[in-house]
Amino acid sequence: MKAFVNKHTIVGLLLTGLFLVSCKTAELTLEDIQTALPSNFETEIASEEQTSAALLQWQNFFEDENLKELIQVALDNNQDHLKTLERIRIARANFRIAKGGLLPEVNALAGASVRRFGEYTMDGVGNADSNLSPTVPEDKLIPDPYRDFIVGAQFNWEIDVWSKLRNRKKAAFARFLASEEMVNAIRTWLVGEVSQQYYELVALDEEIRILEANIQLQEFAVNLSKDLKESGKENQLAVDQFEALMLNSKAQLVDRKRELRTAELQMAQLLGVYDFQHVRNTMEEVFGTPDLVDVGLPAELLAYRPDIRMAERELLATKAEVQAARAAFFPSIQLGGMAGFNAFDFSRLFFSPASTVYQLGAGLVAPVFNRNQIRMDFEAAKAGQKIAYLDYEQTIFKSYLEVLSLVNEFSAFDEQLQLKTYEVEVQKRSVENSNIMFRVGYAGYLEVLNAQVNALQAEIELIELKKQQLQANVRLYRALGGGWSE
Repeated sequence: MKAFVNKHTIVGLLLTGLFLVSCKTAELTLEDIQTALPSNFETEIASEEQTSAALLQWQNFFEDENLKELIQVALDNNQDHLKTLERIRIARANFRIAKGGLLPEVNALAGASVRRFGEYTMDGVGNADSNLSPTVPEDKLIPDPYRDFIVGAQFNWEIDVWSKLRNRKKAAFARFLASEEMVNAIRTWLVGEVSQQYYELVALDEEIRILEANIQLQEFAVNLSKDLKESGKENQLAVDQFEALMLNSKAQLVDRKRELRTAELQMAQLLGVYDFQHVRNTMEEVFGTPDLVDVGLPAELLAYRPDIRMAERELLATKAEVQAARAAFFPSIQLGGMAGFNAFDFSRLFFSPASTVYQLGAGLVAPVFNRNQIRMDFEAAKAGQKIAYLDYEQTIFKSYLEVLSLVNEFSAFDEQLQLKTYEVEVQKRSVENSNIMFRVGYAGYLEVLNAQVNALQAEIELIELKKQQLQANVRLYRALGGGWSE
């Protein structure tokens, strides 16, 4: 009796020691996540009364109907977007698996077997001896060879005392939500990319139109220089210079058309279709001097930006994984059993209660020799949580700076566009004046050439600035998290 008490005392002390060591080793980290953001974006337009443009759905943000149609085609067909939708299904399946881990595992059981025991074996001798017993009725004699039929159900169930399974469920659910945010991030990216590519195409159309118009003027200058040469007022050098300028412009035209075709193919890749009816407006119709969108407050980035929300979900998932890894130090309680019908004669298989069998048991499993592996898993989980926290913090930091950079970029475009518009007007006027003066001999061909070159360059730069401001407007909208909310 004393030995029996000592044995149980030792087992109890061992389990208590395991519990205390587990509590000491597994300390949770990053319990409270607090990320401070500046109160505003330090811009003239930021105020508490403003509502972030991120609340606008992309259908309301963009006014160009042709652009809206292209965006919708991309959302329906783009492979990156569709693959991300499938990742939601994977995350949902993993969540359901984790959710099912809290429930008992129940399996149906049915089987049949036959076996012959050797005469010089314990089973063989025992069966033969049992059949010779006068107390065994004829219907219970053991057949030779022995047959075994069984039908029933068995179950296994881990009692989630330490919330290990519940925390795994939380982690899976957080990653499911993160997968939804990933779709929103891809959708935001796709809306922005299609929009920027659309403005690229509009700008190339306009540059091609400008080059074609300038080539006509340059052809006129070439013909005029030839006429003046014949009349003795100019020489072959002037003719060659005008012709060289015209050829250079034609080469630029060919290059722009090449860029246009490349941009159209890139648009097709974004749309996810081979052939599409691509209708687009002119730059004059598209560009209406867009105002800087309302950026709202920095704290709103946490609610509207999908990448921040995705990082937050991942952080919550890693926190739950740390708690699950912590629970692995503690003993687990397992329940198991089965119930059904078992007989060596199929005709008597479903006799009740004669053929009824059942089994019920419970066990306590505590890690002993594999505690080092569990400790390393726990350390890895804590490191993963730290990485997730740094990713979350870095995403917020980059998002804030991205908005500031785009606001500064957008604001600079207003002044640049105003100056460049005036420059284009002056350069066009200089072309007209130089042509008139060239005809009457008050200006040389170099002055006409310079005027045409400068005017062409100024017009193309103006188109590029307009395109860049339109694209910056889209990038700012995307940086605020817009384009995904339903």
